[in-house]
Amino acid sequence: MISLKAVQAFAAIVRHGSVAQAAAELGVTGSALSHLLRDLEARLGVPLFDRVGRGLVPTEDGRRLADAVVPAFARIDQALSDFTRRRVELRISTLSTFATAWLIPRLERFQSKHPDIELLVATSTRNVDFDREAFDCAIRYGQGDWPNLQMQKLYDDGLVPVASPELVARTGLETPADLASARLLHARARRGDWDVWLAAAGVGGVDTSSGPVFETRAQVVQAAIGRLGVMVIDPWLVADEIRQGHLTMPFGPVVPLPAAYWLVWPQRRGQARPLAAFRDWLTEEIAMERASLGQGT
Repeated sequence: MISLKAVQAFAAIVRHGSVAQAAAELGVTGSALSHLLRDLEARLGVPLFDRVGRGLVPTEDGRRLADAVVPAFARIDQALSDFTRRRVELRISTLSTFATAWLIPRLERFQSKHPDIELLVATSTRNVDFDREAFDCAIRYGQGDWPNLQMQKLYDDGLVPVASPELVARTGLETPADLASARLLHARARRGDWDVWLAAAGVGGVDTSSGPVFETRAQVVQAAIGRLGVMVIDPWLVADEIRQGHLTMPFGPVVPLPAAYWLVWPQRRGQARPLAAFRDWLTEEIAMERASLGQGT
């Protein structure tokens, strides 16, 4: 039986006219390639090359065989190349504020490392059903107790007051007690955050029932940047705004919450290359964020 490896070796030698160059292309030794060629010639019963100087030139039988197999291998190589160049898709479901405030501003770095991965990012306030919806992974908020999913914690949630530096300077916001005279900003789904922070910080006498209410925390961030008032949020979600000087933390403490942000995915998709690349990239980004915020691992 004629070995396909021997035919592949023959085609490579025809293209290069050299055993050494053909062996380098195929990732084998020159002696191994010569052995394959001798085996092919023995099985066909004809010489396939004449040695001319330091090169090899196909015989008449060699040219006839080359006319048939070299184009065939070229078509196979092209077909395989088309598959390896094909863009693959990674479908991500995420929370709106996390997407707007943290993920999307950093995605250019992911795309620079993985230009072949086509991202589809959708936001939702509910947990997607991986059995019925075509998502590869999701970023969720909670305690990591979702059944039948694999997961990786991104970071723990916390709360701290933030405001525009101009607002802080204008209103003299220096201590937590000063919040009693400040305008508090709220996200509709997180109306209890101010009460949680004030109780943990031991601050009383602040009316948390008043102040503008917005649909999402991303909108509250923009309102805070616009000097409308003071918000309370996880410092991770406004790290860029703080670094850029649009927001500041006038005082602490950062109050930890029992929930965290998680990357979750169905087990059947855990080994897919796009998802593995996204997980590794998130790990790197989280490590850099911890370093920039002065937090430990």
